[in-house]
Amino acid sequence: MSEQNSSHENNDYTFLREKITERPINKRKVFKQSLLTIALAITFALVACFVFFFFEKGTLENFNKTPEPEKIELKLLEPTEEILPEDMLIEDVVEPEPVIEIPDNTEAIENAIAAYQPDIDDYQGIFNKMKALAAESRKSMVTVTAIQDRTTWLNSSYENKTQTMGLIMEDNGTDLFILTNAKILSDSTEIVVSFQNTQECTATLKAIDPFTNYAILTIPLSELNDTTKSAMTYASLASSQLSCKPGDIVIAIGDPLGYGSSIGYGMLTSTGNEINGIDHNYALLTTDIYGSEDGSGVLINKNGRVIGIIDQTYNKPENKNLISAVGISELTKPIEDMCNDVHRAHMGVSVTNVSSTAMRYYKVPVGAYITDIQMDSPAMQGGIHKGDVITAMNDALITSALDYEVEINTFSPQDEVIVTVSRLNGDTYIDMDIKVTLSE
Repeated sequence: MSEQNSSHENNDYTFLREKITERPINKRKVFKQSLLTIALAITFALVACFVFFFFEKGTLENFNKTPEPEKIELKLLEPTEEILPEDMLIEDVVEPEPVIEIPDNTEAIENAIAAYQPDIDDYQGIFNKMKALAAESRKSMVTVTAIQDRTTWLNSSYENKTQTMGLIMEDNGTDLFILTNAKILSDSTEIVVSFQNTQECTATLKAIDPFTNYAILTIPLSELNDTTKSAMTYASLASSQLSCKPGDIVIAIGDPLGYGSSIGYGMLTSTGNEINGIDHNYALLTTDIYGSEDGSGVLINKNGRVIGIIDQTYNKPENKNLISAVGISELTKPIEDMCNDVHRAHMGVSVTNVSSTAMRYYKVPVGAYITDIQMDSPAMQGGIHKGDVITAMNDALITSALDYEVEINTFSPQDEVIVTVSRLNGDTYIDMDIKVTLSE
């Protein structure tokens, strides 16, 4: 009986084995979740690439962006602006003292001056001062050597070297600008600039002004050593229009005598002669300094300021060995334009002022009289003739050659200009409006 009960209990309390059945996989739901995950991953990657690309681009652009070059502006010191060394001293302000009457010793002073006899040492002292002035001004000058590759008739190669002087004008924070004559630069394979401390650098031709045949060379400032930077100076310019008159003392420096480091002393003999160029006129400064037909350099005044660029091209045959220079005042505009990559407008006429005699006896109207016209120039293509008188350009009145030069400088190549000219028709002048498209 007890065994049966025990067996019954065992049957009642036997442990149940529960088997958990796994839920079936919802393949559709898993597929949707996978697509969502992939889409989110792609979106994240695109956003990351977009942000990284533009951030990196902006960062690199800012990092690699070079400073904007400074615009070159040349300043001419007028006579009233030229500061003498003694004027730079600051004097203490003191109370005015009572005026003390000084006896008139004029006669005694005049007698003392008359009795003084200057000797050769006094004369040498004046030259020593001029020599020191020239030496200081030479710090702004360099020697430009143009190298051309040549071949002999035996087919052997050699280098031909031609030299002229250059003038250190300015820098824009990146490059040094040097003015020189372009006549030696044609066909050159290399241009070498030698500074006063003998450092030599390879220069790059930046621009040539076709109206003056002057050129601007550039040298990276990073290529100049500290000795050169401390030894050189920038050219100081004076107005050749206002500060020059016949009889003024001038010094020719650079290469006026045909060999390096030569100096010539003398005076201006004339300042009123003009060089009639295409669209622009330039002042010709002549001197009594004897020099070379191939001389180069600059003329400086008694304060050491540049008043002209030596150029023997315009000398008359009878004066071929007398130093002449182109006035610096008329050259500042083309120099600035070359330094700043500005292309000057070109119409192609040579002009001069209408004389009072022509106005009175021949009834020639006031304006810029055309003495010559360049072949195939915009002026010729537009229908302007030699002998016409330019009286207006657009709305600007033209009463002289200078007015024309000033006005042409306000335009750019490809500008269309209405040029009003007076043309002789029988015995009278008639006005005509001619459209001209300016070129470079």
